[in-house]
Amino acid sequence: MNSSILYREYDWGSDEYGQALILRNRLLRRPLGLCLYDEVLSAEKDFLHFGAFQEGQLLATLLLVPEENGLYRMKQVAVEEAFQRQGIGLGLLQFCEAALRGKGAVGIVLHARKTAEPFYVKAGYVPTGEPFTEVGIPHQAMEKRWG
Repeated sequence: MNSSILYREYDWGSDEYGQALILRNRLLRRPLGLCLYDEVLSAEKDFLHFGAFQEGQLLATLLLVPEENGLYRMKQVAVEEAFQRQGIGLGLLQFCEAALRGKGAVGIVLHARKTAEPFYVKAGYVPTGEPFTEVGIPHQAMEKRWG
């Protein structure tokens, strides 16, 4: 893993948040014929926002939504194409898990795109239920609990 990568939380509405919106729209929405900016983004004000940065540039991002019973829902995980398969996404995931443990969380649930399922399995997440379609593509519910 690259030691020049800095993992940290950032604020909704910040410059980093603006970078994350651009990344998420380009990688997660546009390929599906959707536009992130058509969605209600004000709800994200109450989410936790985490990113991987190198020299101030956002390389990867994800959102965590507080749920009931000490769980968080992970959403909108995106890593710049040029930095994929280099351990940055896994590093960001591990950083977030440690941060959530510090907040007393007991685990993370998520809806993984089927193409990303092997990444989450490698990170210790377990499939739950049957595969389903979301935003027009196959997904698998997954979770990781530690509490």
